[in-house]
Amino acid sequence: MHWADAFTKDLYPGDQVISTGISPSGPIHVGNMREILTGAFIFQAAEDAGMKSELLYLCDDMDPLRKVYPFLDQSYSRYVGMPLYRIPAPDGNGSYSDYFLRPFIETLDIINVHPRVIRSSELYRDGILMKAIDIALNNSERIARILKEISGRELEPSWAPYNAICASCGRINTTTMVSYKYPYVEYTCKCGYSGTADIGRDQGKLPWRIEWPAKWYALSVTAEPFGKDHGAPGGSYDTGKEIATLIYRINPPKPLVYERIMLKGKGAMHSSTGIAIPARDLVESAPPELLRFLIARIQPARHIDFDPGLGILNLADEYEKYREVYFGKEKSNNPDASRIYELSRVRPENEAEFISFRHLITLLQIYPEESNLRDALKRSGIDTDKIGASFHKMVNTAKNWLQNYAPEEVKFNVLKETSPLVLNEGEKKLLEEFLSKLDGASWDADTLHNLLHEAIKSRNYDPKYGFALFYRVLIGKEKGPRLGYFLSHLDKNMIVARIKFAISQ
Repeated sequence: MHWADAFTKDLYPGDQVISTGISPSGPIHVGNMREILTGAFIFQAAEDAGMKSELLYLCDDMDPLRKVYPFLDQSYSRYVGMPLYRIPAPDGNGSYSDYFLRPFIETLDIINVHPRVIRSSELYRDGILMKAIDIALNNSERIARILKEISGRELEPSWAPYNAICASCGRINTTTMVSYKYPYVEYTCKCGYSGTADIGRDQGKLPWRIEWPAKWYALSVTAEPFGKDHGAPGGSYDTGKEIATLIYRINPPKPLVYERIMLKGKGAMHSSTGIAIPARDLVESAPPELLRFLIARIQPARHIDFDPGLGILNLADEYEKYREVYFGKEKSNNPDASRIYELSRVRPENEAEFISFRHLITLLQIYPEESNLRDALKRSGIDTDKIGASFHKMVNTAKNWLQNYAPEEVKFNVLKETSPLVLNEGEKKLLEEFLSKLDGASWDADTLHNLLHEAIKSRNYDPKYGFALFYRVLIGKEKGPRLGYFLSHLDKNMIVARIKFAISQ
């Protein structure tokens, strides 16, 4: 049973509210997508199990800017400590938080995930958290004991479960609560200002460890995935579930802890360190279903190694294999293969509209013009006319991957007929042997593959060396696409002329 289906079996009876959340402090990257997609798969599994469900995405735009990140210029130092939604966007249009939220929402649309998007600033501004804040402020000492006992950390004598936003300097991390009389918090700020904040408006916020269970309370959350940092012993889930139970008198949501996504050769992805690939960039450079597949195929408790280069091609191959299993064309040792495909696809696929990503990458380098590429695909049995307008998008996606992420070993150019090449006599004899076998032979991948093997074997060459010779003749490299398949998509007369020229040198 797939992990998402297994998880839903332990949910509370009744309607489900699955909550996810990511702070828009920088570009929302591939690593962040494990949060929202894990929630999306739980939501889909719950719906498939007949449960009425809702998927939430909470945009934590009330969080303060913690530092000047590598992608910001130093002018942002004056905004450190201010809520993200009150800071101007890097391009000057709108707020900082919306600047990073917009491409994320666009990415979700591309991968067919449609949560109800809730900004934390709205929860405070519209008074949705007002009751939860009042409860927290009236139970300040009990909450402090829970935090100390479970997390083991000492709290400052001035600690309070509410951080006002200074009406003078605009910062949220420099204020201290002096007193509370519903609905106002009196505070002082390090900038020297003193004032009051209305808990029914966006004039302050709860600290994270209290805000999290307060959101569960206000939004009736029943299940939530989160990263292992929050799930560590004494972490924010441990304190949150105690606050939920003892202070808010609710059942804490069922937890699903997930591991990190690691960027190959660089470690865990973080916007703050600059080690990240924005999710929007990935879905513009690889089929969108691969982002879903990346996360659906792995148990949440296992970390994911992500390689945007050759790893994307391998991921596409694996997805296509699971697709064949789903349609009954292949078998798999993975009993969840069909379900993984079902959760990964962006939408139900038509057999006539599917193009292998590796196939497209190869043909695009042979036929960079879209009209010629269409003809080549038709010769391989794919009617691009049935695909319609989305074909152009597929081509652009493949071009973006070739430009942005493809390793050199995948890239190639077919050499001109008269490109110079130095060969020894044995190599020339092997080429002649192959040409002699072409008379009357079919120009298809399997036939050409067999003829290549026969020619190499007859000249007593190691297959690896023999294939490398043909790659050198055709693309000037030692390796390339599957050779028989590659040759079958090239013009026979051109190939024969190229080999004859190489022999003549």
